[in-house]
Amino acid sequence: MKVFDDVPRYDKTRRAESEPEFAFLNRTGSVFFEPVRDMFEMWVAALPLEHRASVIGQLQSGEDDAFESAFWELYLHQVVTGSGHEVEIHPNISGTSKRPDFLVHADVPFYLEAVVVSARPERKASDRRLAQVQAILDEVRVVGWSLSFDWYVIGPAPVKSTKLRDRLVRWLDGLDPEDVARRLGRAYDDDADAGCFPFIEEGWHLEFRALPTGVQDSPLVLMRGMGRAAGVDNATGVTRVLNSKANRYGRNLPHPLVTAVLSNTGARTKDFEFRSALYGDPFLPPNHLRDADLHTDAHWRTPRGWRRAHNPNVVSASWLTWRSLTKQVPRLWATAEPGIPSVRPLSWADTADVSGPETPEPANQPALTSLGIPANWCAGEPDFARGTSS
Repeated sequence: MKVFDDVPRYDKTRRAESEPEFAFLNRTGSVFFEPVRDMFEMWVAALPLEHRASVIGQLQSGEDDAFESAFWELYLHQVVTGSGHEVEIHPNISGTSKRPDFLVHADVPFYLEAVVVSARPERKASDRRLAQVQAILDEVRVVGWSLSFDWYVIGPAPVKSTKLRDRLVRWLDGLDPEDVARRLGRAYDDDADAGCFPFIEEGWHLEFRALPTGVQDSPLVLMRGMGRAAGVDNATGVTRVLNSKANRYGRNLPHPLVTAVLSNTGARTKDFEFRSALYGDPFLPPNHLRDADLHTDAHWRTPRGWRRAHNPNVVSASWLTWRSLTKQVPRLWATAEPGIPSVRPLSWADTADVSGPETPEPANQPALTSLGIPANWCAGEPDFARGTSS
């Protein structure tokens, strides 16, 4: 049972903005990605046969959220079994028909439940509308020009992307490359917006800036990004997924529950955000906090006291993808409730020290041997065809 098609691959173009991750990995002919496909095949083959089809279905679904969830479950299964522990998938628990992802038969057996922080439905919908715009623009090549593209507001309905594309091309045709290049070289030019095309219609606010390239067949959009920095609150998403799993299998469990949270948010989820979601304060050590100091419920601590002793540990990871396996190490967090035992340490995770106001950087290295990948994993750059957009 294979994850990827067993076919020749010749397409070396970059991944399109709206292209699902699996679709890209399945069609790319760049040799850079051959080990990536091999790794997924190896990880899936390590699962018991009866559990492979559902994971392959998630990977192949065409939904990046499902792909990421399957990746996280595969990662956890591989790193735990590769560390020498037997893993039971979807074990039975007395009193409920629901089953956690894994039961790890370690010295202290524990349930391991994988969960991913994903965007809210409304954010996913707006991201899809933006991706549709970018996909249309990525198909265009213009001689001598590229654009920087910033988005300030994504409208409530899809924009007419082909009309926008045509208007941009006509606008570029009317610009003088030498004049725009001269204005770009003046940091305080009062007429610097001569090379700017604002699109403010139907609830959308996009801005494009002309970049003379002097190159034949340039990608239309060379640089892109959010035009206005927004406040980042990753702790709320972490809290939401922790709450969804904390009591899902009951509180009187035969083994402790460890929730493994993957948070690959746009802005990286920092340790202080995990601390805030778990203990109620991003910087104060848990043993320095009083219940009365808290204003909202955290995972383990509330204004009414400690809770969730049956779920004494949380594993966290941020910006952990197949690309970053040699760089990112999961964190292991533990409740500070007195008298509650922990499953730590875990050889593949770095135990978070919360005794001070800042959590020290991880001391452990990624468990590459357990994961079955070399130290030079994903080193170098893909051999994409020249002139393709990113």
